[in-house]
Amino acid sequence: MNIWLPVRLILAIRRLRFLSAGLGLALLVSCGGNDGDSTRYQSVAMAGELIDYTVDTTNLTYTYAITESQFGLAGKTYNGTLTSNADGSYTPSGAPDARVVVLPNGLLLGAVRERFGADLVTVPIIGLRDPVTTIAALAADYNYVQRSCASAVCPASHGTFRIGAAGTWSSCRDGNIAAGACTGTAANGTLESRGGGLWRVKSDDGTDIGTAMSFNSAGQNVLIVDLKDRRAGGFGIGMLVGGQQVAMTPAMTNGTWIAATGSGHWFVFTASGSDIAISQFDWQPVSLAVTITGNDPWTGMATTSWGDAGFIAGAGVYMLETPAGDAELGVKLH
Repeated sequence: MNIWLPVRLILAIRRLRFLSAGLGLALLVSCGGNDGDSTRYQSVAMAGELIDYTVDTTNLTYTYAITESQFGLAGKTYNGTLTSNADGSYTPSGAPDARVVVLPNGLLLGAVRERFGADLVTVPIIGLRDPVTTIAALAADYNYVQRSCASAVCPASHGTFRIGAAGTWSSCRDGNIAAGACTGTAANGTLESRGGGLWRVKSDDGTDIGTAMSFNSAGQNVLIVDLKDRRAGGFGIGMLVGGQQVAMTPAMTNGTWIAATGSGHWFVFTASGSDIAISQFDWQPVSLAVTITGNDPWTGMATTSWGDAGFIAGAGVYMLETPAGDAELGVKLH
């Protein structure tokens, strides 16, 4: 579902005289199980940071601490306030161009605004309240989309990722690992527990690719990996998000969604069957339509009439790769 905008959406918006061009970046915050409690989410930023993000929806405050960074930000903390919005989302004081969304199942979408490299930018984050703590709970085939940077280029890509019951993993970029031999770019390695639901993802050559975490909602796993692989041809520095490979259904897609892009924009859309109606872009009203095809190019994936490819998980999260090489990350509001 090209809830997943990029160039074509920007051009359409220009034709409609709504906004200027550009694609934005999303903010990802995890769901706080009990309203009124201060709830901690283990989170990953699209720039490739590990973050402890805490939300208090009663006192309308939030805090975060960057625990691991590829940009020298480890140890950085921030305290801010939240403003409630009519749609159930929150606006964080530290990134007023973004939103924080807390889902009842323990998933958070949000954003942080920090100096990642030379520029001060708003970067989306995604967080989990209760990550699983055993390999058995992690083991599954996942569809994934990743956005990562290498040599100042930050493309998005999609593929599949398998975690085995013995703690091994294998991946297939641009291919479906569940179909047999990988027809794309293959990689393999092992997982090592770091404790607390965090897992070190190591390649066969011993490279520390990043840190993984996962949770289960409604019988489907969601996988998040903080990427820090600087090898030529490796995973890069950024974020990988996956959903356990199950057939997409209208129940997964129908509803109102809020999403952000890796280039810094936010939008809201409503899905009904194969039809997507985009109603807001950077909090300005728009009226744009696109269609999606479920279970294409393989089970659990989706493509759009704009040429995007991504996955949707019944836990209420999706991530998409656009033809322009950007990524979209979103959650279902209701």
